[in-house]
Amino acid sequence: MVLILLFGFIVISDMDEDSMILLPASSETELPPLGPEVVLYIGITSDGNFIDERENVHLQDTVQLRRYIQNHQSRFGDLAKVRIRSNYDTKAKYTIQVAEICDDLNVSKAIDVRLTGN
Repeated sequence: MVLILLFGFIVISDMDEDSMILLPASSETELPPLGPEVVLYIGITSDGNFIDERENVHLQDTVQLRRYIQNHQSRFGDLAKVRIRSNYDTKAKYTIQVAEICDDLNVSKAIDVRLTGN
C-alpha cells in the first residue's frame, strides 16, 4: 500500500523546469604541457665548497658557482632547475648563498638537507 502511495505522489508531483535544482557549472583548467626538466645537483661540503654531483665538478666560490648555474640556464632555459644538497654539518649560510644565486638568476630550486651523519 505504501509503495502504491509513493508511486502516486511521484506521478502527480509537479516536475517542470522551474522546480529543478540548478547545479553549479564548472570548467576544467588546462595544465601546461610538461617537458623534461634538466636538474643540476649542487652539493655543498661542510667547508663551503660546491660540487656538481653528476659531473663531479668542484667549484671553489660563489663567483664560479654563479657562472656555472648561468651556463646551465643559458643552455636549457626554463627547463633548467637546481637541486641544492647540503649535509647536516654544512653551515646554513652556504645553502642560503646558493638559493640566493638561483633567485637572482630566476632559476627554480629545491633544497635537500641530510639531517644526520648516519
